[in-house]
Amino acid sequence: MIEFVPVTRYSRCKRYSGATIKCPRCHELHQIYHLSWSFLYCQHCQNTIEKFDWLIEKGKHSKL
Repeated sequence: MIEFVPVTRYSRCKRYSGATIKCPRCHELHQIYHLSWSFLYCQHCQNTIEKFDWLIEKGKHSKL
């Protein structure tokens, strides 16, 4: 099972495989390859959600 933590300004994506993020409203998973956005549209629940409200998979260097 993948553990998720909130996106912070220190969050990073892996170079080629990207990162998995989870919608905070519908908990649907999405694959992303960069974090240079401020809002993202969830195609499942059709809401526009701010970057820092999303949850990202916990990496081995996460502080939480």
